[in-house]
Amino acid sequence: MLRRSLRLQLGRPFADATSGMYAAAASAFPFLAQPYTTGAPEVQGLLRLADAGLVVEEVPVNMRERTSGESRISGKKAVSLVLTLTGTILLYRWARRRP
Repeated sequence: MLRRSLRLQLGRPFADATSGMYAAAASAFPFLAQPYTTGAPEVQGLLRLADAGLVVEEVPVNMRERTSGESRISGKKAVSLVLTLTGTILLYRWARRRP
């Protein structure tokens, strides 16, 4: 669901918008430095860069399997996170047009 909604906004596939790992040119800093207004700053940052006409590229990284412990995100928390991220993606441009 997240990938599909992000694809609608960016116009191309994007596999993982929630990692928060960015490499950005100096021209991106003013857009990323603005206060974030949603519970999904990683996604909001991507949308800001795309709206500014900057190229947003996804670079694959190798992630190791978790060796111990458990994710803090499960159950209701996971559902809430998905809804927050999807809402941010789908409503981002609409919210920016409002006065």
